Amino acid sequence: MIQRKKRLILFLPHRADPEQGIRVAADLLPLELLQIAALPEANGYEVHIIDAMVHDDYMERLEQLCDGALLFASSCILGFQVAHGARVAKKIRARFPDLPMIWGGWFPSVAPELYLSEGIADAVALGQGELTFWEVVQALDAGENLESVAGLVLERDGKPFYTAHRPVVGFEQIPDVPWHLIDFDEYVARQNDTGPWKVRHKYPDPWNLDPNVPVRGFSYYSSFGCPEPCTFCCSPLVTGRRWKAIPGKLLAERLLDLQDRFKFNVMRFQDANFGVKENRSNEFCEELVKAGSPFWWSGCYEIETLFRYKEESMDLMQESHCHMISVGAEAGSEEQQKNIKKDIDVGHFEYSLGAMNKRDITTGCSWIIGYPDETPESMRETIKVAAQMKYKFRRSASDIFPFRPIPGTEDFDTAVKKGYQPPTDLEGWGAMLEYRLEIDDLQLPEDVVRTWRRYGVASTFYDGLAKEGAGWVQKIMKGISGWRLSNNNYSMPVEGRLFHAYVKATRQDLKVNKAPSGQALDRTPGVTPSAPL
Repeated sequence: MIQRKKRLILFLPHRADPEQGIRVAADLLPLELLQIAALPEANGYEVHIIDAMVHDDYMERLEQLCDGALLFASSCILGFQVAHGARVAKKIRARFPDLPMIWGGWFPSVAPELYLSEGIADAVALGQGELTFWEVVQALDAGENLESVAGLVLERDGKPFYTAHRPVVGFEQIPDVPWHLIDFDEYVARQNDTGPWKVRHKYPDPWNLDPNVPVRGFSYYSSFGCPEPCTFCCSPLVTGRRWKAIPGKLLAERLLDLQDRFKFNVMRFQDANFGVKENRSNEFCEELVKAGSPFWWSGCYEIETLFRYKEESMDLMQESHCHMISVGAEAGSEEQQKNIKKDIDVGHFEYSLGAMNKRDITTGCSWIIGYPDETPESMRETIKVAAQMKYKFRRSASDIFPFRPIPGTEDFDTAVKKGYQPPTDLEGWGAMLEYRLEIDDLQLPEDVVRTWRRYGVASTFYDGLAKEGAGWVQKIMKGISGWRLSNNNYSMPVEGRLFHAYVKATRQDLKVNKAPSGQALDRTPGVTPSAPL
């Protein structure tokens, strides 16, 4: 038997399909892999992180490094990352059939059987993975059976075998991540030179950031889990509604040290729910203010959380250079809020969003339509309220997404009982969130879909995101779109058809929407070249 080296190969798949001419914002560092690398690396293991985002030669790197490695591990969330990760893993499995493969992350945690049945996993880690992965590494290195490692799903006699449950632990049991395993400047280069790619999931730059200063965007995990019981989210199952976080003062100290090292000027938390505790948020902000607030930052807060925050706490957010927060509004009616167990008082939307906007903190607000059993009236109300928030807070996003049943959620189970047929393989799940490309399977009323799409076009013009047309044309379109949003009136969108015809006649659609050479055009609908609505 060949003695394996103590080399661990960690791979992060593409988050978006490059063949569609799209990429994901490069300030999204491979935090999932850095987190699980901490304990093995601290104990002398040779750890390599390959990220498809910055390593164009990822297959060559993988084939070279996997030869003689102790294991191959990967992580993904729902979306294209599922399909791409599976494609790569199958190639590695074919090349190295005896190499142990371990998967973790949000999607594998709720669909572990798929990874076992498709032959690309010897074990799937459930939920919080740092301690689980470390014990897997030790067991494989010692030649021991993985059945003794808690928090795994294995295959035994052709069936899934679940090992003992692993409880969620606090960050005091997990060391800070080994940042030297990535080259941060590779990510900075992609942030500032996106080429012809269309970039998704990029947050807006801070309003007061000098446009002549290159962005050096960083990201960080400061907490795990979420206490909310939302029926459309898999977090209640994966985390048990537990929330563990690095204390505010310690968090600030760590990030200030990292900023001194990497010189980042913009930082976003990748936490599911950063602002759960007001005191922690305050401690973090206070430490940054004492240090002169040397970077801009963003995180996820809840509508009701902000409603409960003291004015002084929100002032601290502004003073510490918080420039954006993500908030999940989810539904515009009280009835639907109760159905999804979000239970936001819809009367609090304007106060919470307004409190941020008056402090020059952008809000990225998301909404969902088409929940199981949701009435058309409720969907229309959500579109109406989303439009009101968009009109009142022009600089802030108010994005409406169609409901997608996610495994491991209450709403998924409900949808299946009502006849929904989910994808049966990883390739199918990899296309699950590409509703921007195809909406035929949404099962939404035709008039709701039409209104939703027209809302999207109006928001694009109102935000000034249409690249085509002279300044006076864009000004007219912005004014008409603002009227539509404020009056919830999307009938007879003559201006959209005229604008579309104008853009085609002047061939501006060919100038603005170019894909990289040899690759397909991004088909994500925008104002153009989408067909008139």
